Amino acid sequence: MPYVNEVSIKDWANFESEASRIIEACATRRDAGEGYISDPLFRGQASKSWSLVTTLERFSTKSWSITSYHHLLLSVLPAVASLTSRTWPLDPDGSVNESHLGAPPGYEFMIYLRHYGFPSPLLDWSRSPYVAAFFAFATRPPETCEAVAIFAFREHIGYGKEGSDDRARITGLGPYAVTHERHHAQQCEYTICKKRVGDSYQYCNHEEALGDRVIPQDLLTKYIIPVTERGRFLRKLESMNIHAFSLFRDEGSLMQTLAYREIEKQDAP
Repeated sequence: MPYVNEVSIKDWANFESEASRIIEACATRRDAGEGYISDPLFRGQASKSWSLVTTLERFSTKSWSITSYHHLLLSVLPAVASLTSRTWPLDPDGSVNESHLGAPPGYEFMIYLRHYGFPSPLLDWSRSPYVAAFFAFATRPPETCEAVAIFAFREHIGYGKEGSDDRARITGLGPYAVTHERHHAQQCEYTICKKRVGDSYQYCNHEEALGDRVIPQDLLTKYIIPVTERGRFLRKLESMNIHAFSLFRDEGSLMQTLAYREIEKQDAP
């Protein structure tokens, strides 16, 4: 059985129907007391051909252990703290428990860096399918792009979760963090994927952890939406106050939003 279920979406109504179906199915199972049910998470990507990779995977070809990435955090901390006057509670000797199943060391600092573009092993998601849709459509697509993708991910669906240290394992890290305001504006959550290699635990590609399991877990649906729907989606999203400025909250995103409203939206058929 393929690890990802692909579904073609033809228009906004079809998208809303699918998003509601996933959210309501999780709520129904939770209300029925069918074990632990995690919230569905959504991720928008500007091309259907892109796989699920982190910004660290895109930026660096080397393997990063939990410890080596923590040492990287320690190396950039002085410059970031000097500029922002914020303090971040990182262990200065770099000692970490690599096998810990929860958030990695320096998690809140990692989120902060991720929102400013620093390469990260965190794969970012949103609890909102509409925020995910914005990220799928926000950038004008090249002429060669025919469709975008919105992923829906469900980690726990009531049956527990199997795993072994030497096999890739996805871990959801939840919504609670004191970090950049964009984390809250975008309704963010994050996942990491890691496995033991020799004597250390290394971050690895999320798709390594997907596939057939004895226990149903890590369910992934990929919604394919034609780029011809971009104008309709962006107009719907703006009517819900989902646009670059509401999600990024800085001057650059304000200019992006104004350019859409005053130029692109007016030119659209």
